Amino acid sequence: MLKFIISLLLLISSIGFYGQSSPIDTKPKDTVVYKQAYGLRVGVDLSKPILNFTNNNYEGFEIVGDYRLTQKLFLAAEIGNETKTRQEEIGSNFTETTTNPLYNFTTKGSYIKLGIDYNTYANWYGEQNSIFIGARYAYATFSQTLNNYQIYNSNNYWREDNAFTNGSTTPQEFGSLSAHWLEAVLGAKVEILSNLYLGASVRIGILVADKDPDPSRFNNLWIPGFNNVTDNSAFGVGYNYSISYFIPLYKKEKKKKTEVEKEITE
Repeated sequence: MLKFIISLLLLISSIGFYGQSSPIDTKPKDTVVYKQAYGLRVGVDLSKPILNFTNNNYEGFEIVGDYRLTQKLFLAAEIGNETKTRQEEIGSNFTETTTNPLYNFTTKGSYIKLGIDYNTYANWYGEQNSIFIGARYAYATFSQTLNNYQIYNSNNYWREDNAFTNGSTTPQEFGSLSAHWLEAVLGAKVEILSNLYLGASVRIGILVADKDPDPSRFNNLWIPGFNNVTDNSAFGVGYNYSISYFIPLYKKEKKKKTEVEKEITE
């Protein structure tokens, strides 16, 4: 019996010694797994209501939204409606400080912009902020109403007071107009409360094609969603300030390296 007990103690000791002499695996085989929220973010452009109150010649609104496809990539869209009245003026023959009204017009219509945003910002765990670059294809349908106009005689050089003659004060509407353009977008979105975001973006657009009301005497000078149109350039500049709410639809697992794994791989 004593011999059996001694043999058992020696066996246990040898097992313990073997376990202590075995190499320690410092690289965990499992990784930390956490879930990121995916869903739809919807809001409005804040700059449009501000312009509604501060500019009597403008009315408009815009709905903004994006849908998360991957950790970095988002589908994005803007849909809006705008009405703007403008008066074009022309300088006198001898000085540009004196101007005369040439015509007054009102543009009214809707637009839609579709594209993608790519988030370049590396968030900390749990953050959903973004600094993004993006692209849009945009399309607008609108009408132009020529409210009144004067006729300018470009051959009347010496008699400046007679350079303008009465045209018409009867509004003339040109409907079924359209425009296509492409936009490059740079912007940011910051979470200020849980799932509530403030955003801002600047856009540079290039006009691809547009239908003029009457090319012989009246061209598009302002397009909803695109803004000002100039004769010498196809480029336009826009911006927006948005507030939006994120609606989580599902979560997707994303593996995150542990600190030990990072040290080993680095």
